[in-house]
Amino acid sequence: MQEPYTLDINTILHTKDGSKIGNAIVVSRKGYNWIVKTDYGNECAFTQEEIYEIFNIAWADYVKETHGFSCAEMQYMMQQDHKHRTII
Repeated sequence: MQEPYTLDINTILHTKDGSKIGNAIVVSRKGYNWIVKTDYGNECAFTQEEIYEIFNIAWADYVKETHGFSCAEMQYMMQQDHKHRTII
């Protein structure tokens, strides 16, 4: 499982295999499932484990010392303009 980033609403997800599903963003949560919306607007429900299996957390490898931004900072900056962002 991918850590240290914790899933939350508006977490941006990069697909591991574009032939199965596109990039996505977390839009809500229902019980144990996270609802994600793909770049094409399709909504799917996944458990946290399934998300870590299918997607990479975008910018999870960014660290301040190397790139200038942390994963959380990159997530925040990029989700502000995301077309499927959930306003909370």
